Amino acid sequence: MKDEEAKITLFCISCNEETPHTVQYIGSFLRSVSCNNCTKKIEIDRRHLRTVFAEDFIDRILTKPHRVNEDMKKAIATLMPFFPKRLIKEPLKVLKEIYAILKKENEVKDKSENK
Repeated sequence: MKDEEAKITLFCISCNEETPHTVQYIGSFLRSVSCNNCTKKIEIDRRHLRTVFAEDFIDRILTKPHRVNEDMKKAIATLMPFFPKRLIKEPLKVLKEIYAILKKENEVKDKSENK
């Protein structure tokens, strides 16, 4: 997760007015807010952050296979019209030829065993 920093205007309780603040994020989670005027800083408890990250991480791990599957379906559906027809037909043609050869070999083997 990437650390980010944003500058926004918020109401500061210490200054008793709207002042510029620096907001720090870890990934999509709030880490701290500090007033640029009076330098008062409010930080989120690290233990709480670890709990939130652990929950988020476990959720991402458990949903990854489903998300990858959905992405693959979308990609294939989008690209299918652009695939050459031979891309699908040639492997099928080769499989049919292999099946025919194996079938002939089995027939020849069965005839020789029956004699």
